[in-house]
Amino acid sequence: MSELAAVLDELVAEAPVGALTWSDVEARSDRDQRRLRRRPQRSIIVALAATVALAVAGTAVGVGITLLDQQERFHASADHPERLGPLVEVTSGQDWALIAWQSNFGVCLDFAIPGNSPFGCDFPVRGAKPASDSSGSGPPIHAIAGQVSSGGLVGGDGKTTIFGIAAKDVAAVKLELSDGRVIDAPLYDAPPGLDANARFYIIRLLLPSDQREPGEPPRAYGPGGASLGTDSPVRAYIAYDRNGDLMERVEG
Repeated sequence: MSELAAVLDELVAEAPVGALTWSDVEARSDRDQRRLRRRPQRSIIVALAATVALAVAGTAVGVGITLLDQQERFHASADHPERLGPLVEVTSGQDWALIAWQSNFGVCLDFAIPGNSPFGCDFPVRGAKPASDSSGSGPPIHAIAGQVSSGGLVGGDGKTTIFGIAAKDVAAVKLELSDGRVIDAPLYDAPPGLDANARFYIIRLLLPSDQREPGEPPRAYGPGGASLGTDSPVRAYIAYDRNGDLMERVEG
C-alpha cells in the first residue's frame, strides 16, 4: 500500500500549477449563469465542470493501480465537492473509465484516463441531485444533461468524449452533433453502491475538430458542453421515453 500511495502522491503532486480548484469552478459557473440568464431564448443546462490535468508519470496507472485508485486520491487531495459515498465504475474501455460518486452537489461524473480526469457535478437532472443542495439551486427538473471532453485532453487518445446523466425514465439518448449527425448513446443504469435514481451515457469518437495544428492549445468545453473559446461539437442532447416520444431537447 505504501508503493501505491507514493505513486498516487506523485501523480497529484506534479499536477500543473494552473489547475482549477472547485472554488474556481463555482466562480466560473456563477459568471456563466449570469451571462446565460441574459440570453433566455436558449435552453441551457448548467452542469458544473472542471478539467484538472494530473501529470502522467510513465505507466504508473495500470501497474497494480486502477483508475478508481487514482480518482480516490485525486478527489481527496484537492478543493472538490464533499464526497458522500464511494466512487463506483459505470463503464470502462481501454485505458479509460466513467466513474460516478455522490457529493453535496448531487451525483458527480469523472471521465478518467491514466493521469488525467475531467469531471462534472451539479447536473440538474431528476434523480441525480436532491431538491436542495449546497449550491442552493432549486429542484432538478431536466431529463438530460451532459458535458464534453475534447480530443485534445492531455494523455488521451485523441477522441472527443461526450458523457452525462439522464433521468431514470429516459429510455433512449441521442446526441446531435454540430456537423448534423445524430448518434445513439448507450445508456447504463446506476451501479450498486451509488444510490442514484438515474442513468448514464458516454460516447467516444474522433471528430475533425480534434485534429489540431502543432502548438495549438487543446479545446475545452465547460458546463453543459458550453464552449470555452471554440464551438462545441454537440448541438443538442436529446432524451426519449420508452414509446419513442421526445421528452426533452437540450441545446449544447
